[in-house]
Amino acid sequence: MFLSILFTHRKSPVRVRENIFKLWNEKINLKNPFIQEKVLLVTCYRVELYLVVEQNKKDMVIKEFLPESHLKYAQILSSPMLSFEHLALVASGADSPAIGEPEVQGQVKKAYFEAKKKGWVGRYMTKFFEKALSVAKKIREEAEFQKGSLSIPRLVSIYLKELNEKKEFKVLLIGTGEMGIAISKYLFHENIPFVIATKSRERADFLKKHANLETIVYKDKVLSSLIKNFEAVIFATQCKKPLIYPKDLKKGENPKIIIDLGFPENVSRDIKKCNWVIYHGIDDFKKVIEERIKEKEGILSYARFTAKNEATKFEQWIEKEEKIKKFLEFTDKKINQIVSQNGKDSQSSIEKIKRFFLYPTLKSIRSGKSVEEIIEKWLKE
Repeated sequence: MFLSILFTHRKSPVRVRENIFKLWNEKINLKNPFIQEKVLLVTCYRVELYLVVEQNKKDMVIKEFLPESHLKYAQILSSPMLSFEHLALVASGADSPAIGEPEVQGQVKKAYFEAKKKGWVGRYMTKFFEKALSVAKKIREEAEFQKGSLSIPRLVSIYLKELNEKKEFKVLLIGTGEMGIAISKYLFHENIPFVIATKSRERADFLKKHANLETIVYKDKVLSSLIKNFEAVIFATQCKKPLIYPKDLKKGENPKIIIDLGFPENVSRDIKKCNWVIYHGIDDFKKVIEERIKEKEGILSYARFTAKNEATKFEQWIEKEEKIKKFLEFTDKKINQIVSQNGKDSQSSIEKIKRFFLYPTLKSIRSGKSVEEIIEKWLKE
């Protein structure tokens, strides 16, 4: 059966999502006899676990992955239809605070492909993710989300552009993952002077050679000294603990602006105590984007309608697959009984079972036609 455990920006704060991410990132790699398929999706706004679990073992799996202290922040979906509808909207960008953000589609694909590579994905999750991604693409194209959409990278670039027009300054962008690269594109487009900091010498050389970008290779030990050379610093890395604390900043020195878009958070929240620094976290941009949601409410209604229709079809597919699974189990049992009773003389009986029971019933389930109609057609052939 399908089971989705969701921690999103709608119900859980960043700190909660971080805690769950740390817990799941460890548990997801451990074998669980009750979990048949699994995919972990992590973005700036969500930490979501999609599972196919053994029948009647749902409660045990939930207990394993969901601490009681975090229960009120979670959304639990046991319906494949609701899970599909949700994922299609997520991948389309319709469920993001930044309506229509293009980055999330790539993040969903990455999560699916990584799970597939590790052997965590089977028949159900393959259909689930590939169909949801296909529907998401359809929604994006027909709703034209890309026109005038505000993603977090876009919003950050607009914010910095306005400041840059008042007084030119240089930005340090730390991180070269999907978020970092997306931000760099917008900063470049807006002619905002910036330098990309990365721990990888190869990545730095690649960006310098192929994108003509100014890069710096850094180590955590020297980061506090490095950021003093920039008026604004954007953090967009995936690190296990904060990279900067209040002790790393001195009053009157740079940076004047710190933007933390990392997950988990790259900057200690105590930075807010440094009143000479303007600090922005991911959630600080939500108010601006929520205004945009009101403008796109009509488009969102279409997106939800499309996702729901396709989710109904997916649930019907699941029901058929479950019927086929039970039917094949029953047939195998009967054939084994015949073989054990008749030995070599059972071949004729088995062929009759396959021709007049197994094949027509399977075709009936898949096509929706009656078994009698299919058998009658076969007898005439």
